[in-house]
Amino acid sequence: MYRFRSIEHLIGKYQELEKQQIYFAALDELNDPMEGTRRYFWKGDKIIWINLLKHYLLCLEHAVLISRLLDDNKTISKKDIPIYKSIENLPTEIYKERILKIYNQFFADSFVQAYIQFITENPNKIYTEEIYVHLKILSGIALNSIFKIDIESGYLPSGEKEHLKVMRQRNIDSTFPNVWKDMDESQYIQYMELLHDVLKTWDSKLLQEVKDSPKIQSIYIEFPQMYLDSIVELTYPKAYVACFMDNCLNSSIWGTYGANHTGVCLKFKTDENIPLLKLKAITGYSSQGNIYKYKDFSLQQIEYCANFEELDFFRNLGRLPIQQLREQWYQNDDSELSICAEKVFLHEAEWRSQYWSNYNGAYLKKLPAWSHEREYRIILSSVLDSYEDPKDRLLEYRFEDLEAIIFGMKTPKEARIKIIDIIQRKCKEFGRNQFDFYEMAYSNSKNELYYRKLLSTN
Repeated sequence: MYRFRSIEHLIGKYQELEKQQIYFAALDELNDPMEGTRRYFWKGDKIIWINLLKHYLLCLEHAVLISRLLDDNKTISKKDIPIYKSIENLPTEIYKERILKIYNQFFADSFVQAYIQFITENPNKIYTEEIYVHLKILSGIALNSIFKIDIESGYLPSGEKEHLKVMRQRNIDSTFPNVWKDMDESQYIQYMELLHDVLKTWDSKLLQEVKDSPKIQSIYIEFPQMYLDSIVELTYPKAYVACFMDNCLNSSIWGTYGANHTGVCLKFKTDENIPLLKLKAITGYSSQGNIYKYKDFSLQQIEYCANFEELDFFRNLGRLPIQQLREQWYQNDDSELSICAEKVFLHEAEWRSQYWSNYNGAYLKKLPAWSHEREYRIILSSVLDSYEDPKDRLLEYRFEDLEAIIFGMKTPKEARIKIIDIIQRKCKEFGRNQFDFYEMAYSNSKNELYYRKLLSTN
């Protein structure tokens, strides 16, 4: 297996060669914005839809309170959205009463009541684009519910006006209750995608109108999308990936991952049938801290396809404790359970098995446009989020598993000399008799790239 690295990573700032480290990147550090994509959908009964809107209100109220402490040039981000917060774990009874008042104010609105009925009766799967549409339409009522209770509670002067922008999309509200009745599922999805794009266009215009206040942008325009981007973390723990390829002969790959041929390619020894690599990782915990040991990590092949896996959000809230799942998501005020809770509570072992079987798939799919990479990946994850800190995602490999190093066509000679010196020293340290170095070249007879041997250490 081959892994491309820049000189900066290998022997510069990060010293990966000296430390024998492989860095596992967060998905947002990779160059494909579609990394880790799951096609989430929401489909459930009245109980769980109401609970989702309560959760949205709870998170929005938190963001509004934070925003009042910020200058206009500051902003709310995803990390400020408390997706694990629940009314049961609020610090004071006064705070709980305030949230309950906001709930009552919001759900007393006749439009909200009609909207919940519409969503509940809709037989179609509701995908992320459509959820965004619904939250944007309801967000004006949600904000006004918070402001009204704030005024009644004395948090806001009764004459003070918040910077609430008119939700222009309210003029399309009347189309929703019956729209799905005249369309099949495919038509309905296309319609909602179109409506989603229209609202995104309106968002862009509104952002220009309040361009001098990032804080207002984040609360009144961007919050629904930030919320949706955040709550998917309630389904699965984060994953981090290290990328490899099954060859190093593609010139365009050298041009990108090989830093325009100035970088280096590391060749690792792996079993051809079941490619594995031993890495030192966290295997346990003690009173003295983390316990590290070498263990096998599987290199899994990327599937290049245009279809991403679907995931039922309401039935895959695997990051939450069972009690919180029941109290916050799966039951109503009369302790009646949502139909979405059936497998979780009645067939938990089966549900857990299915839940974890779906985990890796999202990180092993890319669009066909990337197929020239012929990529394999090692996936790193922990239910305890023990890899949040980037330094914990630097896993050490065994020197014996580094088979060879291949220089690019333009790898600087100073870098080559330094790399060879490091390897020669490591060969002595680990008692290794031979290590091979290659460089990329072009074959005029075959009209293709190949790597030729430069030298072997003995």
